[in-house]
Amino acid sequence: MSLRLSAVVLLAVLVGTTASGCVAAGQRDGVLTLSGSDAVEPPTCTVSAPVSVETLDGTDPQACLPLGQELVFPDGYRTQVGESSGNSGSYPGAGFAYHWVTVGRWGLVAARASDDCSEVQRWGHPEALRRLDEAFAPGWACEDAEPSDHG
Repeated sequence: MSLRLSAVVLLAVLVGTTASGCVAAGQRDGVLTLSGSDAVEPPTCTVSAPVSVETLDGTDPQACLPLGQELVFPDGYRTQVGESSGNSGSYPGAGFAYHWVTVGRWGLVAARASDDCSEVQRWGHPEALRRLDEAFAPGWACEDAEPSDHG
C-alpha cells in the first residue's frame, strides 16, 4: 500500500478508537473511518507461527492479530506483519506487490497485485474488504503498482 494509504488507515483507526460515534466518510474518498466497536482490533496472537493469507478469509472476525509474525502468500512470498496495530505494509516482489493492513474488529487483510494490476488476489473478512473498497475503490491494492525490479 502506498504511504498515503498507510497513513490514512492508521489515522482512521486511531481516530476511530478514541472518538466513537464518528460519521463515516463518503464513499471512495480515500479515508477509512472506523468508529465504536468497529475500531477495536482483536488482541495480538500469543502463538508465534507463520500465517497463511488463506486463513484470513472467513465470515467470523479473526480471534487475534498476527502482529510481528510472518505472512505467507500462496506463491511462497513471505513478509513480516508490523508489530503495532492500525498498521499496513506494501512490498514489491517478483512481478507483484504484496500488501497487508489491519481493519479494526475484522482483523488483518492481505492482497497480492501484479505489476500491471491484471491479477489481484485479496484475503480477509468480507466486511473488512468491503470497507476498504468503499473507502479506496476496489482497486486499492493497485494504487501504487509499479513494475517490480525483482522479476
